[in-house]
Amino acid sequence: MLDLSIIIPTCNRALHLERLLTALWTGVGCDYEVIVVDGASEDETPEVLSDAKLSMTDMLRVIREDRREGFVRAANRGFRAARGRNVTWVNDDARPLPGSLDAAVVQMDRSDDRVGMLAMFHHCEATRSIAYERMHRGQTYKLMHVRGTLYANFGLARRTTWQRLDYFDERFFLYGADPDFSLKVWHAGLAIEPAFASFINHDEHADDRRATDSDRGRSDNEALFAKWDLPPKNMERNDFDPAHPCTLRGLRPPMSVAA
Repeated sequence: MLDLSIIIPTCNRALHLERLLTALWTGVGCDYEVIVVDGASEDETPEVLSDAKLSMTDMLRVIREDRREGFVRAANRGFRAARGRNVTWVNDDARPLPGSLDAAVVQMDRSDDRVGMLAMFHHCEATRSIAYERMHRGQTYKLMHVRGTLYANFGLARRTTWQRLDYFDERFFLYGADPDFSLKVWHAGLAIEPAFASFINHDEHADDRRATDSDRGRSDNEALFAKWDLPPKNMERNDFDPAHPCTLRGLRPPMSVAA
């Protein structure tokens, strides 16, 4: 069985996708596969994938959607097709540093069954809701929390965990799915732990696609906080406590989540 499946949802980000695929090809040493889910791109994405296939051969698999259905559904298509014993996702405008995914696989393989997911550090501009910070090669990398509960912007979990928790909630379109899945991990009695040797650069590229998605993203965030019984926002201080990384009180009675 493969060590790792790496899922990449993408749409019209050919240049970023090319950089990401190069970073994976040169920076991952374990036995892995890459599953790119292409949301009906109309740019040079097919050519980038064709060129990458020459090097990666069977390590690269492509699922092409008839039309773009959003990050969440695209990611789930990749998750369900994954063959690795561990599964992660990477945004098309992100790049794991060399050895980072290998380190996360080793850490997960050494973790006991109570660990449901590893949260990989990422470089971003966020200044609030920071759970952990680490310096690496002169840059600051962060993990985030949602109302005091650690979650994974970029997470790695065993494939059995993804299957058990039914992947991303497809009532989200873009933004809410990764914290929501992390909350499902905690709610199932599992833990999320920092992947202290895993670092990801994330450009968070601002383009027409991101602008078009902004309203859907706001709806996703509103739905996330409506779905879970999270503590109120602390306006005075950062309320993350590493000794108690989960403040989750459980699910509220079932509520609708914006499509």
